[in-house]
Amino acid sequence: MTETSAPPTIYLIWLAGASCDGCTMAMLGAARPGIEDVMLGTIPDVPQITVLHPALALESGDDYRAYLEKAAAGELGIFLLVLEGSILDELRAGAGSFSRLGTYEGRPRTTAAWLQLLAPQAAAMIAIGSCATWGGIPAAAGSLTGAVGLEEFLGPDFTSQGGLPVINVPGCAPSGTAFIATVVYVYYHLAQLVPLDLDEDNRPRWLYNETTRPVPPKTDYIIDITAYDKAGQPTVECPVPSLGWMGGIGGCGHVGGACIGCTDRDFTDKLLPLSRLYPEMMSE
Repeated sequence: MTETSAPPTIYLIWLAGASCDGCTMAMLGAARPGIEDVMLGTIPDVPQITVLHPALALESGDDYRAYLEKAAAGELGIFLLVLEGSILDELRAGAGSFSRLGTYEGRPRTTAAWLQLLAPQAAAMIAIGSCATWGGIPAAAGSLTGAVGLEEFLGPDFTSQGGLPVINVPGCAPSGTAFIATVVYVYYHLAQLVPLDLDEDNRPRWLYNETTRPVPPKTDYIIDITAYDKAGQPTVECPVPSLGWMGGIGGCGHVGGACIGCTDRDFTDKLLPLSRLYPEMMSE
């Protein structure tokens, strides 16, 4: 009888910067497949993936940090690194720090420091949400924190151990189901099962291939959206209008909400004003 070696243990390490934890909540709400399927190994051709999330892990304190230190030293094995939230300029924090996890030599170890340690060892880097991709709300005009997204933080020439750029899954928050599908897609690529097709913004092309327009809330008593002049208005790429939030249900305009263009760069300054209630307010 021929012995077969066990598949290598795969980890998904989740770091949080300046965020509202909305992307975590979206991820937890994913279904068919959900994060449980990833962890249990029930997705075809995907092994069990151990998720190391600061809010969900059974380990805490030194026991949790030990996983990160092993990963940074190249001793943990294959891992995907996910960032939620933007990265703040710690030089602007004075004697304190903006975002940290544990300490090193008696001083706080910031999210930025962990990223510098872990990124060179990661098989793939995934930025979930508009904050992690391009800075999001914390990077809006007037911000004092110097917030940036993962792509800018690591530099334009960054490639992971798997030879990949930062993979962006923007949205405020993006669909959790879409994120889980991206994790599976990235694993399939690393396992040489599928090619990786990203658009010019390093988003999965198959996921961000439909356009929509930032518009006011779609409620009749506020505005007749059918009479709203959309000519010349900018468009963004987003899967939610057609796929919904989960299982074809929910999501922004589906429930009478506004599209704020959150999947696009600089949406807070460039596109958010377009979601005001009345068209005449757009020129203000």
